[in-house]
Amino acid sequence: MDKKKKIDGIMEKTAEQLTALVDVNTVIGKPVVSASGAQIIPFTKVTMGYLSGGGEYGEVKAISDDECFPFAGGAGTVVNIKPAGFLIDDGKECRVVKITDDPIDGLIEKAGELVEKLAKRNEEQA
Repeated sequence: MDKKKKIDGIMEKTAEQLTALVDVNTVIGKPVVSASGAQIIPFTKVTMGYLSGGGEYGEVKAISDDECFPFAGGAGTVVNIKPAGFLIDDGKECRVVKITDDPIDGLIEKAGELVEKLAKRNEEQA
């Protein structure tokens, strides 16, 4: 097996395994129906990093065409799956509930909800 085919084989096998790992349920989850009939659909943020490489090793010497240096190779992947929030459909409205580590984002989201509720209340009173 020539040098190029060895590293190609490592990269091809790793790519096949990554393709099998990632499916649609890792991004948008399966809907869950609550007792009140609302559908709750979880969604996640997926981040993936991939690295592969290889090389020949051994003592430096002249080799003939039918010989080759020993080959070593490896590949690695990092997958980070973090819950991002939920889509909630109660039959009247559909809303997004985000899960965030940043308190400022949470505060801005809650302020927007408060303004929306106040606007609805004013419309009902008018």
